[in-house]
Amino acid sequence: FSLSTGSTLCSYELQPSEYTTDPRATKLCPKYPVPESAPIPFFHRCAPVNISCYAKFAEAVITFVSDSSALHRLISGVMTSKEIIMGLCLLSLVLSMILMVIIRYISRVLVWFLTILVILGSLGGTGVLWWLYAKQRVSASAVETQIAKDNLQALLVYAISATVFMVVLFLIMLIMRKQVALTIALFHVAGKVFIHLPLLVFQPFWTFFVLILFWIYWITVLLFLGTTGTPVRNEQGFVEFRMVGPLKYMWWYHVVGLIWISEFILACQQMAVAGAVVTYYFTREKRNLPFTPILASVNRLICYHLGTVAKGSFIITLVKIPRMILMYIHTQLKGKENAYARCMLKACICCLWCLEKCLTYLNQNAYTATAINSTNFCTSAKDAFVILVENALRVAAINTVGDFMLFLGKVRLL
Repeated sequence: FSLSTGSTLCSYELQPSEYTTDPRATKLCPKYPVPESAPIPFFHRCAPVNISCYAKFAEAVITFVSDSSALHRLISGVMTSKEIIMGLCLLSLVLSMILMVIIRYISRVLVWFLTILVILGSLGGTGVLWWLYAKQRVSASAVETQIAKDNLQALLVYAISATVFMVVLFLIMLIMRKQVALTIALFHVAGKVFIHLPLLVFQPFWTFFVLILFWIYWITVLLFLGTTGTPVRNEQGFVEFRMVGPLKYMWWYHVVGLIWISEFILACQQMAVAGAVVTYYFTREKRNLPFTPILASVNRLICYHLGTVAKGSFIITLVKIPRMILMYIHTQLKGKENAYARCMLKACICCLWCLEKCLTYLNQNAYTATAINSTNFCTSAKDAFVILVENALRVAAINTVGDFMLFLGKVRLL
């Protein structure tokens, strides 16, 4: 700059040709207006060389945290109760393991106890409603008012509805008694599975760890995309980076990758668990089980079934992306669209959500069929669909009674 403009930046004792070579330049030349920096191999950026800059940055962050009342209260609350939080997390893990062990012994008693309790509750509720109706009818005959007649009619409607519900419930219990017994047997087997395959308990932790690693990688690539592009001079004479050509569509590609690979990782967990349980169930002599059935299942997954898992997770992605786009449109148009458009958007979002849940449930059963028969995804999905349709009543009973039992187990532990 000095040679091209003739401006003398340093002391007159130094010639411009000596500004970068003479050791006295550090004292006779002015300091840089910004800290000395060096390039780092991340995001094409420079970082300060002097460590005092990072100390000042940390000091600024600490000052911001201390000045932010809400964040300060949050952090201080967590730090104050960290022992209680960690203890409750450990206690919940221990209680969950205890529930998995004892559920095989109490499932039969618990299911039939709940069945009898529901029947007695419906009988008692119906009887109380009819008693209230009879009592109100006697009172209404003495006082002929419109309010009394309305109360009497309402009680009659409630009593009839309760009676119909009780009769339907009795019929369902009578028809589904074998399905309830099947649910009890399945819980009994599930309790044995967790005793023989203790590593299944830690499978969600590994899945969560892999998801965290993938999300960190995804954010890193997102930062790279944010700093890429072609340098272009704008109208003000400054240079800015603009993404041109295929780079403009990399954001969509990256978002689709986030959804697809996240679903892929979750599907891998489902396939690994299904393979381990299938190995246990179809091994006649449990002493001949592999040393680690879950690791053997993961090995089969990697060698033979990655395509099945990828196809199933891709189907979920195809449904999830349109639903997310519609939700984004609904959020952006909130308060601007008319009632008809709002109703249509909500209906489409609801339908896509239901379709996604149905496909997720079908995929889980398809992975189980793949683990049993070693067939491809389409064949396994067809077999799973046929089995679910042919055994719809059993499936409904298992899901309803099973979910209710697990809910009561959680409540009891809480």
